[in-house]
This record gives sequence, structure tokens and C-alpha cells, in this order.
Amino acid sequence: MKQILNILSEKLYAICKTASAVLLGVLAVFIFAGVIARYIFNSPFVWLYELTLIMFSWMVFLAISVAVKKGENVTLNLFGTLPKTVNFAFMIIANITTVLFFFFLTKEGIVIIRSTSTETYNTINISTAWFYVLVPVCGIFSLIHMLDAYVNRIDPLNRPSISSEEV
Repeated sequence: MKQILNILSEKLYAICKTASAVLLGVLAVFIFAGVIARYIFNSPFVWLYELTLIMFSWMVFLAISVAVKKGENVTLNLFGTLPKTVNFAFMIIANITTVLFFFFLTKEGIVIIRSTSTETYNTINISTAWFYVLVPVCGIFSLIHMLDAYVNRIDPLNRPSISSEEV
């Protein structure tokens, strides 16, 4: 089970990292072409705004999953240097809170998809649910990465060992 989870996490990481990079490149080309079309040829692409909004959102949410896998999410150290037992307790609370956040992100993302599935964008004839599909996808991928880190005894938020022997 540990090996399967690790392989799944690594594959999702590779897919998300590649997809984010590709989306960034495609966005740059589309936006550059849109600027040229608007200001040089005086003929803007009316569909460009909605398409780039979807692509940018997908890029960001996939990149969130990549950051979770690498342990590069933003954390705050509000209490400075505390005893190891107190730091350990705060680390556990932060990890539980993060897991709950991604769980509710997934759960509520599914609710949003259901409520927007009948709406379509004005200029591109696709459902607005495609914009919101990324929310539960990010939540599920991030939960998988965090679970993989826990199974491998790594703190997914800070990446030091979470073994209680040090406490």
C-alpha cells in the first residue's frame, strides 16, 4: 500500500508539474496573440478572456498540488522558538487543519460543479463547471500528496521528520 501511494503521488506530481508548465506556455502565447490581434490588427479575440481565465485557474490549482508535494506551501511561525513538544503539537494541529481544508475544498468543489453544470460561457460554448472542476481535483491531489508524506513519516507542511521520538 505504501509503495502504491508513493507511485500514485509521484505520477500525479509529474502530471501536474508538466501540465502547469504547458498551460503557462500556452497562456503566454495566447495572451501575446491577443495583444497583437487587438492593438495591431484592431480585431480582438472575444473568446480569449474566458479561455485564459480557465487555463490560468487550472495552472494555479495544479501548481498548488505541486507545492504540497514538495512541501513548499506557505507556513507561518507565529510563536518563534518554542520547546520541541509545543512545536510538535502545533505541527500536528497545522497538518490536521490543512487536511481538513483540502477535504472541504474537495467536498464543496463538487457542490459547486453540480450547481454550475447547466451554465455555459458566453463566448466559448462549454460549461462553466470546467472552471470549477479544478477545485476538487486540487483537493484530491493535495490530499494524496499529504497522505503519502504521512505514510513516509514526513511533515507535509515543513518537511522535517514528524517522529515523536524527537519530542
